[in-house]
Amino acid sequence: MEKTELKFKISAALKNIIGRDLINDDFIAVFELVKNSYDAHARNVDVIFEKSNNKFSKIIIKDDGKGMNYNDLLNKWLFVAYSAKSEGTEEDSYNYRDKIKVKRSYAGAKGIGRFSCDRLGGSLYLETIKEEVNAKVEVLVTDWEKFEEDLSDEFVNISVIHETIEKSSYEKQNGTVLEITNLRSEWDRDKLLKLKSAIAKLVNPNTRSSEDSFKVNLWVESEKAEDEKVKEIGEKKNIPEEAIYKDIVNGTIENFIFEALNLKTTKITSQVSGINRNIITTTLLEGGKLIYKIKEENSFKKLQNIDLTIYYLNQSAKITFARRMGIPLVDYGHVFVYKNGLRIYPYGERGEDPLKMDNRKAQGSRRFLGTREVVGYIDIYGDNPDLKETSSRGDGLIKTETYNELYEWFYTILRRLEKYIVEVSDWGNDLSDDDYVNLDEDQKVTALENLVSRLSKARNVISIDYGDDLFKILEQKQEGSARSVLSEIKKKVNEENFDRQEILKGIENAERKITNLERIKDESEDAALDEFIKNEELSNELESQIKKGSWQGALLGTDRERIIGLQHQVFHSSSRINRNIKLLLKHLDPNLIDATVQKHLSVISLESSKINSIANFVTKANFNLKATEIKRDLVEFIAGYINEIYLVDDKVIDSPLKIDIISKGEIQYEKEIRPLEITTLVDNFISNSEKAGAKRIVFMFQKKESSLIIEISDDGKKGIEKENLQRIFDLGFTTTNGTGVGLYQTKDIVSRMGGNITVDSQKNIGTTFKITL
Repeated sequence: MEKTELKFKISAALKNIIGRDLINDDFIAVFELVKNSYDAHARNVDVIFEKSNNKFSKIIIKDDGKGMNYNDLLNKWLFVAYSAKSEGTEEDSYNYRDKIKVKRSYAGAKGIGRFSCDRLGGSLYLETIKEEVNAKVEVLVTDWEKFEEDLSDEFVNISVIHETIEKSSYEKQNGTVLEITNLRSEWDRDKLLKLKSAIAKLVNPNTRSSEDSFKVNLWVESEKAEDEKVKEIGEKKNIPEEAIYKDIVNGTIENFIFEALNLKTTKITSQVSGINRNIITTTLLEGGKLIYKIKEENSFKKLQNIDLTIYYLNQSAKITFARRMGIPLVDYGHVFVYKNGLRIYPYGERGEDPLKMDNRKAQGSRRFLGTREVVGYIDIYGDNPDLKETSSRGDGLIKTETYNELYEWFYTILRRLEKYIVEVSDWGNDLSDDDYVNLDEDQKVTALENLVSRLSKARNVISIDYGDDLFKILEQKQEGSARSVLSEIKKKVNEENFDRQEILKGIENAERKITNLERIKDESEDAALDEFIKNEELSNELESQIKKGSWQGALLGTDRERIIGLQHQVFHSSSRINRNIKLLLKHLDPNLIDATVQKHLSVISLESSKINSIANFVTKANFNLKATEIKRDLVEFIAGYINEIYLVDDKVIDSPLKIDIISKGEIQYEKEIRPLEITTLVDNFISNSEKAGAKRIVFMFQKKESSLIIEISDDGKKGIEKENLQRIFDLGFTTTNGTGVGLYQTKDIVSRMGGNITVDSQKNIGTTFKITL
């Protein structure tokens, strides 16, 4: 029987498969095109949005890279899935000798990123000029809709239009312009700001040298007037530049994140280096000061040209970060992955956990760090062909043996950070108590080496360096712990005329009891939890509730989790109380409400609001809920409440508002406060802004001499009429569908704190409340 050769036929549907079906996110599509500019040795990329008929109709991406000639268009751009980058021929005709340029490694090498144009719009006008002698301006016009008219058509039979023109429409000497029209998605200011924020994370700012600069600029003419308003308001209110910057659409896109993170954080770095990639160097820093630096033999033989940096932020550092940057850390992201300076999705994206950090943390929340405690990046540079992005953008790196080693290496370094963060208060346990008190210099060196070795669990150590301030830093980390207090007593006892041996023996016994109690406590908690779940009555009740859906099928076990189940009923009851207050106030003639009635209604409403607040944070508060007053830093308390209740992933209240916390400089304001009243205050402001149709509310803190000023501003279009400003704090007065009690309550709380509150409001602009304490 005769054999014949057959060939594959390719349907026009291929365009969708490698275009908008594969690249299914507008931001990733823009990233892919910006990455192409980077690979073309561009120093500047402009991303431009243009409007027509009051609607965004055109996206232009233009760069000053090396451009393309006719042959490049024919044999590279129009050659689907061919990548000269991957083949290694991309630079054959490019001369570096007379350039002040660094030869870059490539961010992309699949030959399909150009189809991101299809994701963004139905039509493409491409104009390009190669950086060469006697260069010509080449133009390609592509109508992507033609590929969808008849899927039985072959891909290669659908034409695109080519033309060589005399002069660039964009007056360019070299580079490429992509003009995308018939946009497939709606764009508005909010989406443009999100794009800017996303592009800011595209380039790792720590990897760009002055010789290899790469800038991305966003230009949207129609948003310039609004940008000026935002700048003016921000400058008047002394908002930090970084916080203003994030609300400005136009300009060069920058990433301040890692600069901000160098403040008040614990940082660990690790690099695979050496001539034969045979050394791993790991450095741990606390607030910029060296804890230890270890060089060791590399056991990950497939890894090369790769760095890792992780920052740990405690609650105080998170609040400082949010004040400075105008965004909570949890909204920024966690551990990003960059290859040759450009980001790989979805690593670091909020809500994504490709490194499985949160899965691991769920198995031991006290021992492990998750995506909400750390931020950082893995930086892969050079060719590294075994660490390659999947074709389906947004799915991360291909899971090769090298990737598995990277994953293991990441956790090796993360565990060292955890060892320091979680267990550092136990430092010195391998020393005798006498040595702890009376170390001479030689003993100190030996003890530190033992400590560093124990903290790092390092094998095959080549060398260890440690910081001069290590003792001081570790003592500060332990401050307030039981062991630290007992050790301090031992120091003092050594200086007094007591029976030293007897007292030291008693303290050592107490230390052993503390250790034993900690162990018993942990074991008891585990045992109690097991018994609790095994209890037949509870099991039956849980099964019944899950069937009804009232527990959402997710709440099991501890007291904390049982309380969550009661929150819905508390909110329901509180809402009924408020609704009845509202009906009562409507029924009563305002002129007949005397001081006594006013007082009783106010107390009922305030107590109802307190009940709501308790329900909000009873599972999160770390202070005594029974306390009438506590002494706290008011700024930190308010910021912490907003972060925990409104902004975190498992937020209690899902507000449609964008909530920002801003302060100028490091502000502290210690004051005796009633926690439930402060949380009620915050809830009232946020609730009022929602009712006024606001999209954003800002809590801004500043200090003038000894006074604390809190400004709460929103952009609610409804605002408050001028004639109503004097009545806004009166009981029962409301401009919305509320009870008219919240602001009366607010003024009463502020007055009892010894402060005053004023309000300014303008229609279509917003409202600002100013509290002075």
